[in-house]
Amino acid sequence: MKKMIAVLLASLLMTSAAAPTFASTVELQAEQERYIVFFTNPLNTELIEKNGGEVVQSYTAVNAATVVMEQSKLEGMRALGLISSFHEENKFEESAQTTPWAHANINIPKKVPSTLSGKGVKIAIIDTGVDSNHQDLTVKDGTCTLDDSISPDACDNGYIDENGHGTHVAGIIAAKNNNIGIVGVAPDAEIYAVKALDGNGDGTTSTIMAGIDWAIRKGVDIINMSLTTEYPDMGIKAMVDKANANGIIVVAAAGNAGTLSGSDETVEYPGKFSSVIAVASVKSDNRRASTSATGAEIELSAPGEMIYSTLPTRVAAAGYGTMSGTSMAAPFVAGMAALYKEKFPSYTNEQIRTLLHKNSKDLGIAGRDRLYGYGLIQTDTVPVENAQAPITLASSGNGSFKLNMQPILEKYQAYSIYRDGKLIANNAANATFEDYGTKGDIKYTIYPWANGSMLMDKKDDESITLSSPAIPDLTNSVWFSRNMMYLYSAGILKGDASNRLQPSKNVTRAEAVAMMGRAVGLDGKQRATKFSDVPSSSFASGYIQSAVERGIISGRADGTFRPNDLVTRAEMAIMLSKAYNLSAGPTGSFTDVPAGMAGYQQIYNLAAAKITTGYQDGTFKPNEKMLRSNYSVFLSKAANPSLK
Repeated sequence: MKKMIAVLLASLLMTSAAAPTFASTVELQAEQERYIVFFTNPLNTELIEKNGGEVVQSYTAVNAATVVMEQSKLEGMRALGLISSFHEENKFEESAQTTPWAHANINIPKKVPSTLSGKGVKIAIIDTGVDSNHQDLTVKDGTCTLDDSISPDACDNGYIDENGHGTHVAGIIAAKNNNIGIVGVAPDAEIYAVKALDGNGDGTTSTIMAGIDWAIRKGVDIINMSLTTEYPDMGIKAMVDKANANGIIVVAAAGNAGTLSGSDETVEYPGKFSSVIAVASVKSDNRRASTSATGAEIELSAPGEMIYSTLPTRVAAAGYGTMSGTSMAAPFVAGMAALYKEKFPSYTNEQIRTLLHKNSKDLGIAGRDRLYGYGLIQTDTVPVENAQAPITLASSGNGSFKLNMQPILEKYQAYSIYRDGKLIANNAANATFEDYGTKGDIKYTIYPWANGSMLMDKKDDESITLSSPAIPDLTNSVWFSRNMMYLYSAGILKGDASNRLQPSKNVTRAEAVAMMGRAVGLDGKQRATKFSDVPSSSFASGYIQSAVERGIISGRADGTFRPNDLVTRAEMAIMLSKAYNLSAGPTGSFTDVPAGMAGYQQIYNLAAAKITTGYQDGTFKPNEKMLRSNYSVFLSKAANPSLK
């Protein structure tokens, strides 16, 4: 795949008189190329023109433009802060390989209600255009976004398809239910045809960006892009992110660079971007097509092999033919999303995306996997009156996120949540529920409450996927994950240079005081301490001295603190009980905590505060050294009662 040259111009808010120019100091003129350029302020075309450039296309949605200009001048403009970034224009290609049994596999015959047809849902197909003269297709509106970098006469025929690929995609989505040819997944959906690839299936950053920009302005509900590139194009990313933020469901082919083993990371862009649903291809037996891309970004699967659909008569005289590839799989997802949007018109794009995940037919390894994603798309078969909007999340990206529980509260009085089989919220009624995790999947089981009882027969299994933060030595399935990630999200627990939290490493006295100090808001400014073995240069010196001043710690009789010694469970109990002013609890329940031992009362204070229950054998093991994971559990429960 070759690269074409381009530029994204981000614009500037300044008068033409203030716009600087960049004169060349050499007589030979440098070669002008095409770039995508981003500005931080509104576009200023005079700035480009005064520096010898030409604006080819502008994109108001993301304050960017395509320009023809010398790279050195753009670098100078960036150095002066006039533009924020720029990059070469990339080449995109159609994702089909060669040449429809599929409706039964995705359960179209059992859709509820049976009358669903995508009516009123707007779908933009960014591709090679669509043959609007085809007897089985109706195009609501269309545009051609090609320019003379493709060919001087690229848009002479408007958005009419001169390749066949876009028409084939359009038929999968919305071929009419008219007793001829084929019927699409959503035959009454409104098709908005965007010719962003030429007769050879080629396009550029500019043509794709312009197509997405046009679709956003048209207010479409869904965008289908059966096209791929190997480049992480920032111009395209800006556009798909903007579309997603505008409530548009963005679907793309995952790519056809898969290997027979499926062990490689081969998902291509734009499907690889998190704001886009990347679709893999399966055969009629619901097994992965060997060429279908694989990787962590695969979100859903759909039929993609030997798919029969519409073609322009100039390509196939009969007006129909077969093609294969993830290009064919993506429009099945787009069409299915249109049925969901018609059925649940008030749902957001994220709610529909979550419902597509939830209803998919699990294939391959249980749960989301890198071959099939959440699984094969399926129609929604729940009667509308019984349907419940899916649970969605808002993530901070730093380890904390909030689940939107409003869909449950619209029908029920409260809810209980189990995470990986463990109860984490009981009879709760908050509209949002805050939880904590690292990059990866988390499975929940949610039970609604009505009339004071938990409805066991109404359980709702949900799975969410976090894209960040990546913690190399921690997964969401371990029992202490929530506790460590709470502390991490709050800035209490720090990772090492590789962002590892080292849960299996013992915690030192200095580390324990520093973490506790951050949790309760002690002054951590490095300074001199009362201890001879804690210099002011120690990372924990400020927290240690503040803890002394607060009466939380006192050190050893010889005037030392021994910051590198390992913390015992008894020492932890003393420190947390004093730091959080825990009330005195009843004593005598732990067989290995005799009266008079150091930390005796404080250990029972922790038990009374439900921070610990001890071990199953009735012991507390006060002299046991603590791991960072164990200490995090105790500290997080003291700091955040919802984690008890």
